[in-house]
Amino acid sequence: MRIKSLILCLMLLHKLQLSAAEVKTIFTWSYDNKLISMVYYFDQADYSYYKNTSRVYDDWVHYLKEDPGYAVMDDFANEFKLLASEHRWSDWQLAECAISFVQTLKYKNDGQWEYPRYPIETLVEKGGDCEDLAILLDKLLDALGFDCVLISPLKHMGVGIATKYPVDGAAFEHRGKNYYYIETTSGGWAIGDYPEHLSAEASIYDDGDVDAGVLLSAYTYSFKNYTIPVEDVAEATQAEEQDTEETETAEATADKPTTNTPVYNPNAPKRPANTYTIDVDKVVIDGKKETVVTKVVDDGSSTKIVADSE
Repeated sequence: MRIKSLILCLMLLHKLQLSAAEVKTIFTWSYDNKLISMVYYFDQADYSYYKNTSRVYDDWVHYLKEDPGYAVMDDFANEFKLLASEHRWSDWQLAECAISFVQTLKYKNDGQWEYPRYPIETLVEKGGDCEDLAILLDKLLDALGFDCVLISPLKHMGVGIATKYPVDGAAFEHRGKNYYYIETTSGGWAIGDYPEHLSAEASIYDDGDVDAGVLLSAYTYSFKNYTIPVEDVAEATQAEEQDTEETETAEATADKPTTNTPVYNPNAPKRPANTYTIDVDKVVIDGKKETVVTKVVDDGSSTKIVADSE
């Protein structure tokens, strides 16, 4: 009994330590001729939970649904609501800012192994392929209150957003509304722009709750006087002051090219022959740089995707 109690205590202690750790991420992008920088801290427990969650390959809507115990996107969307309030953006400008943010994340081809990412993975790792970026944008726009769906032309995926008034661009009809296409894999694509190489027909995926979202309008200011719902405003102010220097550094280096060359630990144990590495990402966890390696493990009877830090 004592051994069992000790094990339970150690497991609880590990969980508490994990939940206290943070994954620090700095985002920098341009919108409306303004350079925007955001320093955001994700809970390591949230990131680790989704990173090690089993993948679903026949249901893209699965990735739009968060576990209530590991909710991420509503809080992350608050940062965009604050931006809208600060700059007095209309809902249309807020949506455009969110779109430009996702479009500047790095496109990462999965290669041999298909690896659908949950939104927090795409955010922390600052990139993904077409469905990863589309899922992230759909979830972000949904958290901002908009009516949106996933739109999947042949061998591709983007996002559709419903508008209050007709606009110039390509749209797909769904549930009696027109959803205007949004391309996520590179910058410069506006709402309604549809790349010529994409198929004319497309599949549409929604999470069953799209009618709860508002229709996008250029004349509505939903977050004009928005303030972030924090219990301790002084704590938030202190965190903002600590981030000022890092934000200035991000702004100074925003136009410089970056590299994503993986850094491997030469002392790490060799992986078994039935393990295949499919992704390597560098993240900052609790102030320390770590390399997160995602791999496929085939034990002969089943195949699963797992991740660990080196």
